[in-house]
Amino acid sequence: MIRDDMTHMEAVFLPTDRDRPSLPYDEFIAEWGRHPIGELEGKGGHYYARYEFPNGRTVSVICGSMFHSRIETPYEVRINEENEPHGYQTDEDLMIILAKTIGDA
Repeated sequence: MIRDDMTHMEAVFLPTDRDRPSLPYDEFIAEWGRHPIGELEGKGGHYYARYEFPNGRTVSVICGSMFHSRIETPYEVRINEENEPHGYQTDEDLMIILAKTIGDA
């Protein structure tokens, strides 16, 4: 595996043993799959999930070597179409961001 090759994250975003991604708060995930930019660039290992919360807020989580992510901090997160993403997020960081977004009314 090359440095920052994110193909290992396929099991998280595209699980074969369940019907939803293995991400926190998966009941709010409205859309997920392989990120189109990976296909355009001919590179694998690019994934996304989009959350829709009852309070109207949305969160996009992406992962891949062409984004602000790497092996140790695999997630780039964008809340409600913000201009700047929150890059290089860990699993714990993602949980905190999602919990705060759910709590915002």
